[in-house]
Amino acid sequence: MYYSLDGILGHLTPDLAVIDCGGVGYACNITLNTYRELSGQNRIRLYTYLHVKEDALTLYGFWDEKEKTLFLQLISISGVGPKVALAILSTLLPDTLVSAVLAGDHRQITKVPGVGPKLAQRICLELKDKLAKTGFSADEGSGPRPSILAETEEDAINALLALGYSRTEARAAVAKCSADNPEDMIRQALRQLSGTLK
Repeated sequence: MYYSLDGILGHLTPDLAVIDCGGVGYACNITLNTYRELSGQNRIRLYTYLHVKEDALTLYGFWDEKEKTLFLQLISISGVGPKVALAILSTLLPDTLVSAVLAGDHRQITKVPGVGPKLAQRICLELKDKLAKTGFSADEGSGPRPSILAETEEDAINALLALGYSRTEARAAVAKCSADNPEDMIRQALRQLSGTLK
């Protein structure tokens, strides 16, 4: 129903973007990858998917068509709903996911919270065929690429969780940090969370 939305970014959190299109605000669930791309933007375009259930209509937004295509392919796999697909694309960059699937590296996918070895193996098996049909190649996913939640960032987020902050707060703060080690990253994030770092 909604292929894409083009408008003013009215509100942004690590998992939600609100786009003002002609005076109507559309709330889109987003990946962490899309959140990072949108940070600091004003006029934006998101490629969208409307998930329809009996009791809810949920809109999902993606920075580019590649991420949207991967999302649609993921939710077509048994056991992978929109929330799990969003978690996968919030933990792994699209190229990292493609590379892991084409290499049969299901262990990379088990890094996603809530995805166990059996589901990761099924995703690798079924997604590989889907990628071939839609033209994704090994070249697009070749070479080592970092996950969005790199190890240092994950360490910093876990430390903030232990201090009582929510995962959403921790992710948002860590995403704005420039440090490359957990200790400095935690210090920068705490300054942001306490309101002293603008």
